[in-house]
Amino acid sequence: MISSSVSRIPAAVLLLPLIAGGCATLPSSGPTGSEVVSASRESVKLPATLIELDADTIAAANNAATPSALASLAAAGAIDRIGPGDVLQISVFEIGTSLFSSSAAVVSSAEQPAAAGTTLPPITVASDGSIAVPYAGRIIAEGQTTQSLAQLILGRLRGLSEHAQVSVTIRENMTNSVFLLGGVKTPGRIPLSFAREHLLDMIALGGGPLTPPQDTTVRVTRGGRSAEIGLDELLAGSPDDLLLLPGDRIELLSRLQSFTVFGASDKVSEIPFQTRSITLAQAVARAGGPSDRQADPTAVFVFRWAAPATPGAPAVPVIYRLNMLRPESYFISQRFAMRDGDVIYIANARSNQATKLVQIINQLFSPIFTVRELAR
Repeated sequence: MISSSVSRIPAAVLLLPLIAGGCATLPSSGPTGSEVVSASRESVKLPATLIELDADTIAAANNAATPSALASLAAAGAIDRIGPGDVLQISVFEIGTSLFSSSAAVVSSAEQPAAAGTTLPPITVASDGSIAVPYAGRIIAEGQTTQSLAQLILGRLRGLSEHAQVSVTIRENMTNSVFLLGGVKTPGRIPLSFAREHLLDMIALGGGPLTPPQDTTVRVTRGGRSAEIGLDELLAGSPDDLLLLPGDRIELLSRLQSFTVFGASDKVSEIPFQTRSITLAQAVARAGGPSDRQADPTAVFVFRWAAPATPGAPAVPVIYRLNMLRPESYFISQRFAMRDGDVIYIANARSNQATKLVQIINQLFSPIFTVRELAR
């Protein structure tokens, strides 16, 4: 009686221990949602902070992803000061007694005395900021404007030249220049003009970027501090369109932004942003969304190396979790800003392993049933 009863037990019931034991050994595309959560709490080597994305945490998550703004570098400054390396052109105009008559163009008539104008050879400002002017001696030119330097030279010539006038211009402007570097058509040193160029003006003077704006990052270094912004985010007239100052260094960097998708999606892939900013909703959609066959929609994770709270400290690992079974999560996903290098992981459903095992068993036994049917 016992043997006959056992024979009547359904085969599926007899296979339950096999299913339970086999699920743990089947291949998988990654951990389940609960395994990710437990690992974030128990990992000692890489303790990651797990943050549930909701209305309360979305603002802090986006602030952590916001790059430095150029507006923080804004400062006042002059562009008309003379400095070491500048090449000056000095002209002296005299009436009557002339100190520079050997190279002077003399104009005279019966009513007025002779007038002479002399242009001296170009003079380079020395490393100590001084210049040597004939008959005037050594003068500190660094920090002076062309007008104030002309007055200093004129003061030295009083008593030596009658009715002298002095004109000073900057022939080669080294001090009041910026450096344009990186992915620009014409890199190099570019002097600033009294028109006061802004950041976008200088990029245009350099011929423009070599890469598309959405793939170009602008880095400005001023006074030992640096900040960055995407070229397509830099708007004319905005606070980030800095008024340039002498010594500014502008770098155009080519950075193709992308994110990577793993887990229960159609395929593992690296996907470029294509635009400067992209939301989590857009990123999941470009990845094909969670797979209906194997994904756990309650466990969509974003793995990120976030900036530390203390400047200079190493980056910290953060895991953001989105539960897509909650209707409000679709609004949250539209506000979550993706970051270059983010990893999206869509967890496998817990029932997926059992389904895989049943499919394998069906594939193993279906030939036996086929032969039996054909033999009847």
